[in-house]
Amino acid sequence: MTNWDLIIMMPILLFLCIGTLIYIIINEKIKSKKLIFLINLTLFWVVVGYLSNKNFNLMPTNLNFDKSSYLIALILGTSFFSLFLKPLSTFITGLIRNRFTWLKISYFFAFIITVTQFFIQENNIILFIFLSLFLAICISSSSIFFLYYNEQFNYRIYVISVTWIIFTFITFGTILGNYISEINHILLKEKYEITSLSIFVIILIYLFIYSFFCKETKNLAGVFDEYIIENLPKKNNFNFFILYLLGFLISLTSALNNSQIVKLFIGLNLKDYGSSYETIESFLRSFNYFYYVPSIIVSYFIYKFVLKYLGQKYLIITCLFLLFGVYTLLAFTTNPYIYMFSSILSGILCNQIIFTLFSLCIFWNYRAPKNPVTGFFGTSLFLAKFLVESIEKFISKSNYGVFKDINDLSDLSFYDVANSTSLKDFDIATTLIMSFSCMVVLISVLIFYYKNNSLFADYLNYRNATRNIKNLLKKRMLDKVKTKIDVNKINSNDINEYN
Repeated sequence: MTNWDLIIMMPILLFLCIGTLIYIIINEKIKSKKLIFLINLTLFWVVVGYLSNKNFNLMPTNLNFDKSSYLIALILGTSFFSLFLKPLSTFITGLIRNRFTWLKISYFFAFIITVTQFFIQENNIILFIFLSLFLAICISSSSIFFLYYNEQFNYRIYVISVTWIIFTFITFGTILGNYISEINHILLKEKYEITSLSIFVIILIYLFIYSFFCKETKNLAGVFDEYIIENLPKKNNFNFFILYLLGFLISLTSALNNSQIVKLFIGLNLKDYGSSYETIESFLRSFNYFYYVPSIIVSYFIYKFVLKYLGQKYLIITCLFLLFGVYTLLAFTTNPYIYMFSSILSGILCNQIIFTLFSLCIFWNYRAPKNPVTGFFGTSLFLAKFLVESIEKFISKSNYGVFKDINDLSDLSFYDVANSTSLKDFDIATTLIMSFSCMVVLISVLIFYYKNNSLFADYLNYRNATRNIKNLLKKRMLDKVKTKIDVNKINSNDINEYN
C-alpha cells in the first residue's frame, strides 16, 4: 500500500502518544493552570512542527542557486540562528526575570511566518533567510517552556519530572504538526493548505492574547538569591563545558545516524531488494518517525519506573553502552529492517541521555548567575546538527564523494535496480560513520565516568538535593518574614516615641 506509514502506522502511534499524555496528566495530578499551559504549549509546537516541515529549517528544494548562493543559504538556516538564540533567550529572560516575554515574541514570529504563506508562494534566498531566523526564534523558546513550568509551578525544585513532562508534550506537538504537514502535502496535495494555515493563525492569536493574562512571579524566574546559592555546591565553568561537550558528542552521533548518507544507503538496499520508489519513501518517513515517536511513548515511563532503580548516573552509563551496541550492530549490517528497529532504540537512548543531561543543566541554571547553562547546552546540540547537515548538503550539492551519482532520495526513482557502485560506496561510508559514532560514544563514556561526580554534585542523590533546596527556600522565606516583622516593629516604636 502506498503511503502506508501516513494512513495506518502514524495514526496508531499518535493514538499511543495521546494515551501517554493522558497517563501523565492523571499520574502527575496535573490541575487546571498546569493543564492549560501544557495544552497551549502543545498547540504552539503543532504550529512550529508544521512550519518546520515546510522547508524552512531545511534547504528548500525549489530554489535554483549557484554554489555560492547555496552556501550562504545553507549557513544562514534555522540551525545556525538557533546557535545564538538558544543562550540569548535563556540569558535575557533570566536577567529581566520574565520568561513569558520570549514566548510572546515566539508567538508573534510564528504568526508572521504563517501569514506569509497566504501571500507568498514563490520562495527566494532573502525570504528563506528571514523565515529561518523567525523560525529559529520560535524553536529557541523550547528551553523557556521547561524553565517557566519548573519555576512557576514547581518553585525551581523538581527538575527531572519537569524535564520529561515538557519533553513529552513538546515532542508530541512537533511530531503532530509535522504529520499534518505530510498529510496535507502528500495525500491531500495542498488542497487544504489555506484551511490549515487559517486554523494556525487562530491558534496563534489565541496564544498571544492568552499570554497577557498569564501572571508570572518574577521572584521565581531566574537564579536563586545569594543566600541560597552560598549554601549550595558552587558552580564550575569547566564542569559546564563538560556538559556541553557531552551534549555535543551525543547529538553528533544522533545527527550522523539520521544523516542523508544513511538514508540513501537504506534506500539503495531497499531498491536492491526490489522495492518500488513509493515503498522506499514510506519506509524512510517511518525511519524518521521511529526515531522520535517511541521516545514520546516510553521516556516518561523510564523516568518513572526505571530511574528509581538505576539512578541518574547509572541510567546514563547504561544508555551509553547500549547506544554503543546499536552503532556497532549498524556498522556491520546492510539490512534496512535492522536499521529501522535500531532507529527506535537509538532514538530512545539518545533522548534519555540528552534530556537527563538537560535536567542537570536546569539544576545548574538556577545556581549560576548570568550563565545561561540550558541555553549553551541547546547550542551544543544544534552545533552538532548544523555541522553534519551543512557539510553533508554542501558535498551533496557539489556531487563529491559518495554523492557523485546519487545525491538525493528522488534520484532513486530513476533506477529500476540499485546502482551497484553507489551501493558499495554508501556501504563503506555508512560503516565509517557508525564506526566513528562508536568511537564518539566511547569517548563520552570515559568523560562521563571520570567527571560525573562533579557534574552532579549534590544532585547525584536527587531526593536529598530536592529536600535540601526545599529546606533552604523555607528558611529563606521565614527569614524574610521575620525581617519584615522586625522592621514593622521598629517603625511602630519610632512612631510611638515621636508621639
